[in-house]
Amino acid sequence: MDAYLAKIALLLQQSFFILLGFFGMGFLVGFHELGHFLFAKLFKIRVPSFSLGFGPRLISRKIGETDFCLSLIPFGGYVEIAGSHEVGQGEQKDAFATDPHSFAKKPYYQKLFVMFGGILFNLFFAYAAMILLFTTGIPQTPLIQTPVIATIHEQSAAEEHGLRVGDRIVSINDEDVSYSAQRVQQIIHPLALKQANLIIEREGEALAKTITVGCRETESGPIGLLGVEFACVPTPSHSFIDAFVLGIGACNRWIKDTFVGFKLLFSRTGVKKIGGPIMIIAMTVQSAAKGWQIFLLLLALISINLAVLNLIPLPILDGGQILFATIEAVIRRPIPDKVREYIAIGTWLMFIVLFIYLSINDLSRLISPYLGSITQAFQR
Repeated sequence: MDAYLAKIALLLQQSFFILLGFFGMGFLVGFHELGHFLFAKLFKIRVPSFSLGFGPRLISRKIGETDFCLSLIPFGGYVEIAGSHEVGQGEQKDAFATDPHSFAKKPYYQKLFVMFGGILFNLFFAYAAMILLFTTGIPQTPLIQTPVIATIHEQSAAEEHGLRVGDRIVSINDEDVSYSAQRVQQIIHPLALKQANLIIEREGEALAKTITVGCRETESGPIGLLGVEFACVPTPSHSFIDAFVLGIGACNRWIKDTFVGFKLLFSRTGVKKIGGPIMIIAMTVQSAAKGWQIFLLLLALISINLAVLNLIPLPILDGGQILFATIEAVIRRPIPDKVREYIAIGTWLMFIVLFIYLSINDLSRLISPYLGSITQAFQR
């Protein structure tokens, strides 16, 4: 009986974390849409509907001119702005409105603020979350790795050139990497079998080393390796002033790293390494089980990725709508609706193919450890 109750308790706990993970993702999308909504209201633009989620409506309530609703599928959402037509964004009954309170009739700068609103809110959430986390302290997590060497692999470039456990890599080829182990890897990967100038900090002293980067062959070519693993260390709590500076700095670095990471979308190797929607959900659920600080940290990172993703000038993203508005401001006439729709449909098809491809990769990563265990069991 006790074992049965324990299994039920474990199932309920896991279900709670799954729901919490979906809630976190839904919150980020909702907060993004809230940015569009508030800027639209600031400039007196009509907003007929604001939806969190997709599919059948669970709750619906009209406040003022806006119909607020919560739908069954929590992953996503949209805000309908009168006079702003977007393919695939709900019913949009007022999408082609041209009255004085429609998006279409507002000046260019107001359109920019409305379209940048979601991006700004995603960044605001990330900055606020990181300031809070540096105030409270952050437990040890692989999401935050310092460029301090924790392990050196045998017969690696690091071992050959005398790097030691405890060394902090300060710069590579004159670029500061003292803040990010991820940045170290980004710089080293294209340098297979090439020389790199490192500045390391060892026992309080700065040492210069020139090393030949190691190499590992992959399907798409060689990648550079140092042959080290970096330390995951807990972050202590700080005063609010220090946390403010550290939180802003951490977000600025992650924004920079995210821009670098999105370049991988245009390479075959990079697409294989990028986590898709299933992996993002799985990581969110796992982080929820590790405590609110790790959960909030991951949401901050995802929020930054959403902000940067929406800057890409594709019509189904905010960046594409900004591009369309800019073109219309320059040519002083609207882009034909059919042209916008055809471009948007083509982009949706591209995203669906990418979504399916990344989802297949995610499933392969998630089930491969279990397949390996099953194979070993049969071999025995």
